[in-house]
Amino acid sequence: MTRGVELGAAETPILDRLMRHAARERASFHVPGHHGRYLPQPLSAWLGQAMKLDLTELPGLDNFHSASDCIAASEELCARHYGAYRTYYSVNGATACVMAALKGACPAPGHRVLILGPCHMSVWRGLVYADAAPVFVPTRWNAARQAFDPPSPSSLEAALRRCAGVRAVFVTSPTYPGLVADVRGLADVAHRHGALLLVDEAHGAHFGLDPRLPPHSVAQGADVVIQSPHKTLPCLTQAAWMHVLRPELADRVHESLLFLHTTSPSYLLLAALDAAQAFLRSGRDLVRETLDRLQAYRAFDADADPMRLWIPTGSKARSAQLAKRLEDEGMFLEYWDASGALALFGFGQTERDVARFFEAYRAWREEEGEMEREDGWLGAYLYEAPAELAIRPSVIDRAPGRRVPLREAAGCIAKRPIAPYPPGVPALWPGQVISERHAELLARLWQDGHDVVGVGADGSIEVCDA
Repeated sequence: MTRGVELGAAETPILDRLMRHAARERASFHVPGHHGRYLPQPLSAWLGQAMKLDLTELPGLDNFHSASDCIAASEELCARHYGAYRTYYSVNGATACVMAALKGACPAPGHRVLILGPCHMSVWRGLVYADAAPVFVPTRWNAARQAFDPPSPSSLEAALRRCAGVRAVFVTSPTYPGLVADVRGLADVAHRHGALLLVDEAHGAHFGLDPRLPPHSVAQGADVVIQSPHKTLPCLTQAAWMHVLRPELADRVHESLLFLHTTSPSYLLLAALDAAQAFLRSGRDLVRETLDRLQAYRAFDADADPMRLWIPTGSKARSAQLAKRLEDEGMFLEYWDASGALALFGFGQTERDVARFFEAYRAWREEEGEMEREDGWLGAYLYEAPAELAIRPSVIDRAPGRRVPLREAAGCIAKRPIAPYPPGVPALWPGQVISERHAELLARLWQDGHDVVGVGADGSIEVCDA
């Protein structure tokens, strides 16, 4: 498993080296331009001492694109925790990891990838990057939960029997509302059919830290697992990592990842990843205390992440009312829409934070009473997997396009992903023929002020005739 890196006693190899260098450096004659001394106010006041750790590839600080010292040691510590063959850090988020996983798993043009259920729009970019051919497998809409159920091993088995020559299977687990798939079952089915299993576990870096948390996908037989520690661990935004389980995939996936990265990676983000991997060992008491605190207010579902609360309203108005009630008290949700509202809990929140949230939430529930799910069908329709794409991703990406008003786009072929954000799940995939209903619903969302990626300021989208 190791790559010959001398770990020594350091729990945070990158952070230790950065602090050691900052203590030695009396004057900087290298990049970055602030030289650890000056940034305009008020940014300087907010960042404080942190700017002294914003360094570059100096002696002893390793090189992200050819890691063999402190960066490699930190990645190795992370890999050992999860039980991966290799772990690779990303300062370009999970998006770069998803793209690299697809490229590494599908090295030849036209390799087929089964996409199980709704997924992040980074999958589209990965399909273009890999020149892969997607096959979409729909999952069941759960009206009670106002969310798509995770894919089942039986649905994957049926899909693989219908579709020959599949190179890889891509699944998102947990889903944005926090539902967890049977990754072990999916891995067994995929491997039996000779396919790799790639898991977007961006919201599950904390899995396995307590028996009440789901097991992480590395332990469930996946071949590549992508996680965003910045989403669920104490870490900085944009920091992610990817675990590779198969030795024959490691170099190809890593090279694909580096291809998507700057040659000037942020050492602050690398230090944040380093601190996050140390938290995997040192933070278990805090994880346990947080779960104890949450469990005092709510029961945990066996198939969901207890660190998030999905509130299925089935009504945009009711979701908005809950969001406003919380915002009036200085609390902000992760996300809300016509299906429901999503609250994410963290390991740094206090007892008072949690109590205030549940007080406001319960007061809202009492005021609302029994909820009619007037908009409950919207999510089921908007994020339903397309039956097929008229044009392969890499082809449509290069094809000429034109802009048309969204309301007039019915019958055209989408050229770019159209994705309400959050959650960043495409409602329209490039290559998908746009229905009148999709055009109408997305236009309504955009006009109501929802952030819809792919829709211009004038309400137009880019389409391709064929």
